[in-house]
Amino acid sequence: MKIDFRNFDISCYDVVCNFLITLSQDDQQHIHWNWARWEWMFFHPEFNRDLMDSIGLWYWNDDVVGIATYDHYFGEAFIATKPGFEELDKDILEYAIATFTNENGLGIAVKDTDTYTLDLLQSRGFVKNDQSENILELTLENVSLDYITPEGITVHNIDIEKDLDRHHNVLWKGFENEGQVPDDETTLNKQKEMLSATNLNSSLHIAAENDEGEYVAYCGVWYSQNTDYAYIEPVCTIPAYRGKGLGHAVVLEGLKRSYSLGAKKAYVISDNSFYKSLGFHQHSHYTFYWYNI
Repeated sequence: MKIDFRNFDISCYDVVCNFLITLSQDDQQHIHWNWARWEWMFFHPEFNRDLMDSIGLWYWNDDVVGIATYDHYFGEAFIATKPGFEELDKDILEYAIATFTNENGLGIAVKDTDTYTLDLLQSRGFVKNDQSENILELTLENVSLDYITPEGITVHNIDIEKDLDRHHNVLWKGFENEGQVPDDETTLNKQKEMLSATNLNSSLHIAAENDEGEYVAYCGVWYSQNTDYAYIEPVCTIPAYRGKGLGHAVVLEGLKRSYSLGAKKAYVISDNSFYKSLGFHQHSHYTFYWYNI
């Protein structure tokens, strides 16, 4: 078997997306690292693109069959191989350790039932950590996607060309950042970059707007018609508008639209009762294992 290793460059972006789509369909061990999580991360302001050529890709006959990438910055990584190419796993893990370890070590999240990967990590000295990721799933045809909004609130998708300031405002306040909302050119350019994600469908990114024109809740939904699932990231409501059902409204509107496009399921990385109240149920749980220098 002739395997070629290549460092990532921007021309490989869609290749990685397609690999992750295939992986999430063929191997539910890695649903936590689906194509949408990759896209959300890659265009996130905190993602360090200066390091992106350190992402490793393993090819067979010009098809990607393995990956090792960091998550936003060094210190956490994701590794995976296409089913049938498990013989690469040890080399990929060694690459991740050598490349992505920082002063705190290296963390990799593993599905609790994935005994193969757990054994691999533990044989290399990785130790279980308290950090974890929980995946919830919703079968869209089994729930009502209807909602009611309070008087003075409208729900609609964002306009990428016009809504940069309002989108930035709801994220800043909704995630309870301290101080005034920054509006300098550098910050807004980063915000613009987030909304320029290659496969972002603006009709699935939903805001609740008050009668003063301010966005007070927001939900991003990611969906590719090459999959059967939608991915939710992020969701927020500014503090003054919480408890009014606006979080439910923006999530349900985004899911309703993705369902109309062909999504059958939705996933979110969370264990929050908010999602469970919408009908989400437990899908899987991932625990971090850490390699310490």
